[in-house]
Amino acid sequence: MMKEFLQLDRNLKLRMLTMFLVAILNSSVLPNMTIYYSHYFGTLVTGGLLIAVSVASFLAGLYGGHLADVYGRKPVMIGGGLLIAVGYAVAAAMNSPWIHDPQVTFIGFLVAGVGSSGANPAEQAMIIDASTPANRQYVYSLSYWIVNISVMIGSALGGWFFRDYLFELLTGMIVVSIVNLGIVSLGMREIEHATAAVSNSLRSLVHAYREVMTDQRYLLFLIGWVFACIISSQPDYYLAVHLGADFHPTTIMGLHLYGQRMLSMVTITNTVMIVVLMGVFTRISRGWRLARTYTLGVTLSALGFASAFVGDRFWPLILSAVILTLGEMFVVPSSQTLRADMMNPARIGVYSGAMMAVNPLASVIAGLLVSVSGLLDNWGMAAVMILCGLASIGLVGRSAGMPATY
Repeated sequence: MMKEFLQLDRNLKLRMLTMFLVAILNSSVLPNMTIYYSHYFGTLVTGGLLIAVSVASFLAGLYGGHLADVYGRKPVMIGGGLLIAVGYAVAAAMNSPWIHDPQVTFIGFLVAGVGSSGANPAEQAMIIDASTPANRQYVYSLSYWIVNISVMIGSALGGWFFRDYLFELLTGMIVVSIVNLGIVSLGMREIEHATAAVSNSLRSLVHAYREVMTDQRYLLFLIGWVFACIISSQPDYYLAVHLGADFHPTTIMGLHLYGQRMLSMVTITNTVMIVVLMGVFTRISRGWRLARTYTLGVTLSALGFASAFVGDRFWPLILSAVILTLGEMFVVPSSQTLRADMMNPARIGVYSGAMMAVNPLASVIAGLLVSVSGLLDNWGMAAVMILCGLASIGLVGRSAGMPATY
């Protein structure tokens, strides 16, 4: 594994480092901001603020993808990095010992979110530019492993420091964002890539995304990936509801577990397995057809969540967590590699930008499923997971078998 890492392009090695830093940055602060906003603005206003951030981030991702094709990956990444640093600086200043302003704090985080989302398609495009079909699955497996480690670290930092040391935490985040910006500016190089983008105008942007939406193969993949994301998003949606309502409290090794803690146990099981076993699964699946790996992964994920929805005891739920995590370790690298292979080399930025629509759409559908779960009960929701898995496998499998049309 180390030998393969050392053979990677310099941009990929540095991208792994920046990915590690950014994931720590995001996971230490962002999950706790909902609590922060709720405290100062109330739940109704907080919901509106979160929607505003989601919409702004989505639009920034679309435009950032187009700009990555017009100006190149590195300038867009630098621009996004500057916005992140400025946003965190504003947020830190507004939570300092001298000033406290939650309204301006929101603006700071909005600026940082726009910068992060705007740079994301360029970051994804740079990975594709710097990798090869032979090493791309390894690159995505490695990046996924790194993100999980950094999320563990970032979550611990946020949980420990957010409430009582927010200013100090945000100051540390400024330092991290500046270091990240320096790595991109001084260490990375722009890789020559084919591009069909000639203008940064709104008309050119609309034309570029219209081309993506007429690529039937990629469109089928996106729709199939929406169904997979509905499955993977369940810890934040129905699984949390189910465990809160139906889990039978128990004591394991002196630790009293109830619904919320059981959800944490599922998350911990998932993260630890990925950190420990991701390399093994990368070697196991190497040489497999990507569509086969994806099918196996989605099948296990759907079965894992379906069984979790009908489970209400500790050990069956841990087994479900193991199954869904096994699926996740197959799904993520194979899906990212399939996606990269389907992109028009001249439109990688906007193809990456189009992916920005998937998670918001999956989140909306997952939320609607929570709303109708009272009519479906646990077994009905388990059946929905199986149907989502079948739909994802069918659509992605069909797209993988189609010839390129660009």
